[in-house]
Amino acid sequence: MKALLAASLALAIGGAASAQQVYSPPRIDGHPDFTGEWSNQWLTPLEATPISRTLSVPPAQAKALVGLIRAAAKSLGEAGLDPEAVDPDSSSLAIVRGEHRTRLVVDPADGLLPYTPEAQKQVQAEQALFRRQVQGQEADNPEQRISWERCIQAMGQAPLLFTWGIAMNRRLVQTPDNLVIWSEAGSETRVVRIGGKPLPAGVRSYLGDSIGRWEGDTLVVETTGFKPEDQFRLSIVGRPVMVAPDSKVVERFTRLSAGELLYQFTVIDPAIYAKPWLAEYSMTASEARTYEFGCHEGNYGLPNILKGARAADRAKEAAAPAVPSKTKSSK
Repeated sequence: MKALLAASLALAIGGAASAQQVYSPPRIDGHPDFTGEWSNQWLTPLEATPISRTLSVPPAQAKALVGLIRAAAKSLGEAGLDPEAVDPDSSSLAIVRGEHRTRLVVDPADGLLPYTPEAQKQVQAEQALFRRQVQGQEADNPEQRISWERCIQAMGQAPLLFTWGIAMNRRLVQTPDNLVIWSEAGSETRVVRIGGKPLPAGVRSYLGDSIGRWEGDTLVVETTGFKPEDQFRLSIVGRPVMVAPDSKVVERFTRLSAGELLYQFTVIDPAIYAKPWLAEYSMTASEARTYEFGCHEGNYGLPNILKGARAADRAKEAAAPAVPSKTKSSK
């Protein structure tokens, strides 16, 4: 009997140890290889909302919570997002290590961006501007229009790798010296130089300057050098994220399993945030292919928007009451 119990215990211990084995990812040049097609298809907002203050919810509550988030987005919320930008196929929350997440921000613990009072005023001004743009105002010239209407913003590649409320497919291609990020949402290709040297301080771009380094099996990417005209990144519901030209974004890529790639990002800028903040979500391995992004808005949509605004100006002038002209009295 003792021998049987010992054998059973050994089998149980061995089975538990086997189940807890650490995942060993495919490697290139000795480091984890992230190459592949990755996807996000969920509607988790960036910050905590009144809908739910906890970081995660049981699976049974996830679907109901998605309905509330979708309703908030369709009401145009604080961010004023176009309700048609909310993907109808996104019927779940982001899942990280098996948890259904109600927000992406994990630090601070309250799930809110720690804006300074002055930065919060800038955010409110940006939200008001975006509402006017969505309503067809702010159309005196092309520069007043939203950047993605002008096909100059890489929505799916820029640091923070937002999802914007749509199903986001990304292709990652890795070499010993680079990680290349290419998304279906946005026409640019981002190249992270692993072990590279930063560009001169005066060189700025919408994607910033990204330098990578390895910390164990995690690729850490530091990015700065953003363009001053691209300081805000919108989320599904709530406030936009402010990233100034000299802000630093620190991203971490960690492959947790064959089907899950953990993505974390920290934003650091004492002039904007009272302290650094951290957000995370997981990308899921996908069988779908990532196709080239065709940005047509800048080809015909933008000229039509400006033509429509001029037509509205003429109609307003025609409807205005005539102003009597002043004539000199005869002597």
